[in-house]
Parts: sequence; C-alpha cells; structure tokens
Amino acid sequence: MKVCLHIHSEYSHDSKIPVRKIIEYAKSLGYDVIAITDHNTVRGSIEAKKYGDNKIKIIPGAEFSTQYGHILAYFIDDSIEKNTPRITKQQYDFYELVKNVKHVNGLLILAHPFNSRLKEKMEILRYLDGIERYNSRIDSFYWRRKSEKLIRTLLNQENLTYLAGTDAHSLEELKHCFVVTEDFELTTDSFKKALSKKNIIYYKPNVNFNIARAKFHNTKHISPKFLMINGVRFLFGIIENIYNKTTGCRQYETLCFSKENQSKI
Repeated sequence: MKVCLHIHSEYSHDSKIPVRKIIEYAKSLGYDVIAITDHNTVRGSIEAKKYGDNKIKIIPGAEFSTQYGHILAYFIDDSIEKNTPRITKQQYDFYELVKNVKHVNGLLILAHPFNSRLKEKMEILRYLDGIERYNSRIDSFYWRRKSEKLIRTLLNQENLTYLAGTDAHSLEELKHCFVVTEDFELTTDSFKKALSKKNIIYYKPNVNFNIARAKFHNTKHISPKFLMINGVRFLFGIIENIYNKTTGCRQYETLCFSKENQSKI
C-alpha cells in the first residue's frame, strides 16, 4: 500500500488546500491511504472521510503542538482536542495528550524530531510509538545534516515505529515522500503489524523549490527573516532542479525498515 501520512489542509493556519482537492490529487498519485494531520484539530480528517471510497482510505489524525514539540496522532477522533487541556493558547499538555490518545488506542509519532525538544528531554520517547524518520520540510534543506545526526542515534530501537512525512502544505508536496507497506485495516494494531513486515520510505531529494513556493503562497506576514530564509531556499531549489535534470538523478531515494529488509539506513 502506498501511504502519505503528514498533510495540512485549509483547517491549518499555514495551508490553503481544500480537503476535497487533497483527496482528488492523492488519488491521481496512486495513494491507497492518506492522513490529513492539521494543526491541533482533526476536522480536516473528519471532512476527508466524507470523500473516502474504495480507491482511497483515510486515517484520522492531527498534529498537536506540545511543550516538547509537535506530536502526530493517528487513529483518533475529536475527543482529543476537546478533552486535552492546553498549557498555553497554542500548546496542549504532552502527558495529557498521550493519555487521551492511548485511551482511544491511537498512534503517537514525534514529528520532525530535530525541530523539537527531544535533545533536551530524551525520556519523552518512552511515551511515544515512534518518530518521523524523514520529514521533507526539515530533512531537505539547511538542517538536513543536523537532523540526520540526531535521528541516527534513535535508530534500531525495537520499540519505535519509523514513519515519514511530506509535511505537505501544497498539492505539489504530496509527491515528496511516502511509505510503502503491507495491506492493513484502519486500526493502530493492524498498521503497526503491517509496518513490521514491510516499511519502505521513498523520498525525493530535490523538493526545495516546491516548499519555498508553498511557503510564500501560504504566509500571511512576510518578515525579513522569512524572506531571507525562503528566498535562499527558492533560489537553491531552482539550482537543485537544474542540476538534477542535467545529471539525470533518480527521482526517489529509499529507506527500509522491516523484517524483509533489516538494513536500517
């Protein structure tokens, strides 16, 4: 099954994509399963389920901000955002979030570990089911080497599930990264069992142009810092695309985590 696990719709403050368009485009890309993971709400997933059919299935999910970083919660319902207390206007309490997601037998994944407080508080891993091994937005630009260095210290742990996310805020970003696994039912246990048998992450090494373009399109306030970082990323992305087309680089790289292939890259 071809799965895309980290997508933001118009229910997120930093995306403008209608849910229906996400579903239609995901189908055109051959996705069997997707998860819309809007910031602090499952509403995008709830709407997406209206458009799901025998061609594409929807994992209900959301990306919750906590005091330790962003947590991707899968196989959940709207009780999580309703019943989990916030410690600030933008952040949910990590421990209460974990308790409530576990109560509905959901799956807890640390999004983009490098962009979190994991380095300061490694013990939070024991509360989670896994991490994002690859995140297209973090692991394709300036922070790539530092992120890779951190994540390599977390590999080969039997209790962790390794996923990947496009972190898509535009339709074009849905192409950036996906997971191929065994067929599974829409439950946490079935999904984890499928991943234990087959878990191959595919990611495009040249995505910066699309990401920078999406950031400029979605932002409401362009600060000097934002302009500098994403202007550099935009120009770098143009050079990256020209180089890859000229040299004929392959479209996707792979990372394998499964019993079928024990080489964890």
